[in-house]
Amino acid sequence: MSKTVKRKLWHKKDVVEMDHMVEEYNAGKDLQYDQKLVGYDVDGSVAYAKMLHKDGILSDEELGDLEKGLAQIRDLWEKGEFEVKLEDEDCHTAIEAYLVANYGDVGKKIHTARSRNDQVIVTERLYIRSKLDQIREFAIKAALGFAKSAKKHEFVPMPGYTHTQKAMPTTVGMWLGSFAEGLVDDIKFLDTVAQLNNQNPLGTGAGYGTPFGFDRDYLSELLGFEKTQSNSIYCHNSRAKNHAMVLDACVHLMMTLNKFATDSILFSSGQYLFFEFGDNIATGSSIMPQKRNLDVAELLRARGATVVACRQEILMNYMNKMSGYHRDGQELKRPYFLGLQFTQDSLEVASIISENITPNEDHLYEAMTPELFATHKAFALVKEGMPFRDAYFEVGNNLGDLKVDREEIVEMLKESKHKGGAGNLGLEGLIEEIGGL
Repeated sequence: MSKTVKRKLWHKKDVVEMDHMVEEYNAGKDLQYDQKLVGYDVDGSVAYAKMLHKDGILSDEELGDLEKGLAQIRDLWEKGEFEVKLEDEDCHTAIEAYLVANYGDVGKKIHTARSRNDQVIVTERLYIRSKLDQIREFAIKAALGFAKSAKKHEFVPMPGYTHTQKAMPTTVGMWLGSFAEGLVDDIKFLDTVAQLNNQNPLGTGAGYGTPFGFDRDYLSELLGFEKTQSNSIYCHNSRAKNHAMVLDACVHLMMTLNKFATDSILFSSGQYLFFEFGDNIATGSSIMPQKRNLDVAELLRARGATVVACRQEILMNYMNKMSGYHRDGQELKRPYFLGLQFTQDSLEVASIISENITPNEDHLYEAMTPELFATHKAFALVKEGMPFRDAYFEVGNNLGDLKVDREEIVEMLKESKHKGGAGNLGLEGLIEEIGGL
């Protein structure tokens, strides 16, 4: 019985069966990522077909057939019925094959002057744009959650640490507010990266332009890009660079969450007991009945490292290759898919943790031991006219005499009225700023 060998895009006259191991190795895990990109390639292909029609390469009827066929592909994809198979290599070829099989020669025209090189970049840009919008929404939600929790616990006292030793008094409001402000900066950086991502590379072919007078700005308008990326070589060289910048933004978000996770793990541990968390976010031990672990924060902490590694993998892929397309770019998909998803998921769980972690006020007040107020006592002497260095030594030589009561603690914290001090955190303004992002 004869074996049917599927013709590849690059086959001319003779159809040669490709070594199966080589075919699998070339595909790698790319198919699982391309399966998620089908809808975005459809968007790019619809716009490209309209540009070809505008340039007279497609007739009205042909454009109608392509729009119909691409809509069918989207519908099948959304139902989970459009599958990218090994013999297809990628979603781009699978889409073209469907159009040819169902609509004939017009399916062959869709690729006029288009390369899979510029096709994959625009598909990825569209996907990343969508993911960054989602990440932004989760980041705003997390920032708002931290800010509102900070307001709720604004004047609950908490030890501040330097060098992992008690240093000066602070508040739970200041601690939680620090993560809200951090996320605000991270969101602004994310917006800058999103703007850089929102450039259209489509229409540059294999990376060196085409002998057509295509209106690439029209393509950009159809696809909602802010700008048409100009230089054809740079469009293709920018693929990995763009992905690395996108994960730069993710790294900054994850670093803010990493600090929160690290603090939450430590401060809710038995040695501190500053915070309690509900069973809805806790896990237990398979052998120790008493254990209640904040595993979700430990994983949040670890996944920050994973996103950093994803960014680094992309940069290593980018380095030391001459200008132009290289198949190595296929390996970019795994780290950017993983980095984007981990960032989105981490922002969501950080919001859940912040909503379900409660200050243990009794333990926090117990932890407000007198030495925390040594600097405040020195400042009190300064206000009475003593030079600071003399006040420093006066208090330092009499640390055993320091005493503070519960009421004095809060009053002392409220006296810190400079911008950003415990008595002037500006949380209402912060909440308003987050709402306006």
